[in-house]
Amino acid sequence: MYVVENALTLELLGDGDEILSRVDADLVIHPGLEEPLITDATIDALGIRVESFFKGLWRHVSDPPGRVRMSAKVGE
Repeated sequence: MYVVENALTLELLGDGDEILSRVDADLVIHPGLEEPLITDATIDALGIRVESFFKGLWRHVSDPPGRVRMSAKVGE
């Protein structure tokens, strides 16, 4: 496993190019791991509030009550 501290800045995008939040993050490379993962701490720092993991539904901490967003599909 390889760790590169403060290697990148993650941006949480809303509709279009709207940047909802951003956070600096470490990059961890784990041989054999093929899926990108973020930690609970990163999810919280970005302001993500999960409504449904399976359906990919979430809210941003600044969203008004009742607003639910859908996760982008890979390649979108």
